[in-house]
Amino acid sequence: MPKKILSFTLILIFLLSTAAFAASLDDFDKELLIRVYKDLDSDDLEYMARLGLNSKDISLILYYYSNSGQKLDDHQLRNIARKKDSLDDYHHNFWLPKIIFDDSLIRFRHPKRSRLLPPLNTNKYDRRREHLGGIETIKVRGPNYEYKYINDARGIEEKIEIKMQKYEYYYRDKNMIEKLDVNYANKKYSYYYKNLRTGRTIEKEGRGRKISRETVYNELKDSYQEDKSENGDNGIDISFDIIIDLSDLLN
Repeated sequence: MPKKILSFTLILIFLLSTAAFAASLDDFDKELLIRVYKDLDSDDLEYMARLGLNSKDISLILYYYSNSGQKLDDHQLRNIARKKDSLDDYHHNFWLPKIIFDDSLIRFRHPKRSRLLPPLNTNKYDRRREHLGGIETIKVRGPNYEYKYINDARGIEEKIEIKMQKYEYYYRDKNMIEKLDVNYANKKYSYYYKNLRTGRTIEKEGRGRKISRETVYNELKDSYQEDKSENGDNGIDISFDIIIDLSDLLN
């Protein structure tokens, strides 16, 4: 086959495959994701679709990053897109348990902070850094994950311990306490939050559901439709803050 014809054929295949990926995000999914995840726009979604990510993939990726406080940039997006077949298993890399609540997604109330994350698919990893006046450390040994952030000047203590059969999260500062314990054997969880200034307390217990792209997407969709049905466009209550910057790829 002549080189010009071969080159044209390859370009045509690429364009057709790109269009096919982009078409996998319908108008409802675009509206859903943009309304739920702040700082996300249609250009971001179209680029994600061109990487072969569908609505459920994107829902879970953004859920991971919004809870971690880390910025999602082009390098991280490409990396996780290449490994999307294992996407359901990366919850611990973003310091999340492998469940969601029985009636909702998990949304921590602690202040947003860019936390250290261990690399995907790692069995051994250590890192320590001084961050915002405190000391942050992480340690990974097989299925065991540990995270600590201590800032004595600001009165902040944050700890995460993940083992084969349990997940434990603890956060405290001058304004609040937050805890989440999960027993992986039976999926039972116990959540506690207290605002030390106002006295407001939230306690929640139940049996969670396994985290997956399907459960996250369906929970987002159901909550979004319910809020919109009850309150209209101005009453959408479910939303996640996310720091996303794909501008280098879109220019």
